Amino acid sequence: MRTGEPSDDDLVRMFKAGDGSAFSELYRRHRQKIMNFAFRMIGDRDLAADALQETFGYLFRKIPEYRPEAKLSTLLFKAARSICLNMISSRRRLPSKVEDAESIAGGGDPSSQAEESDLAEKAAAALGRLPEIYREVIILRVLDGMACSEIAEVLGIPEGTVKSRAHNGLEMLRGKMGFK
Repeated sequence: MRTGEPSDDDLVRMFKAGDGSAFSELYRRHRQKIMNFAFRMIGDRDLAADALQETFGYLFRKIPEYRPEAKLSTLLFKAARSICLNMISSRRRLPSKVEDAESIAGGGDPSSQAEESDLAEKAAAALGRLPEIYREVIILRVLDGMACSEIAEVLGIPEGTVKSRAHNGLEMLRGKMGFK
């Protein structure tokens, strides 16, 4: 958010007051993080796009009841997580191929992407083989840069459990990638 721009809570109030462009701004602000999260959880671009749309559909339906007790992004990640888990369980699809967040976003340097492709593929394959409880914590902490307290709120677990799962998950990831 740039200086002088309304906060997420301001945008929610504006939307509740009838300003439809406020919801569009919320979508613009949060779509890429939710898309990246969904892609990393599901491993399929089309399903991630579906999860993104379902997440914002959920927000649209719930926004009249929304109270700013936590960050709006926490609500979005909670909703996205639930939607992704439902998609995974119903389709039994786990990440199997790699496209990093840069390529999803349409950015990045093609030559550096080519050099890092093997390592990125190995990392994504290893991440996809992690048990779900570790994979989601690593995605939120390492790849999305969330604080442990936010992750705890999104997942509904104690902060100490988040830290433990992050540590254990990274150790498992190193092992699956052949690093000790």
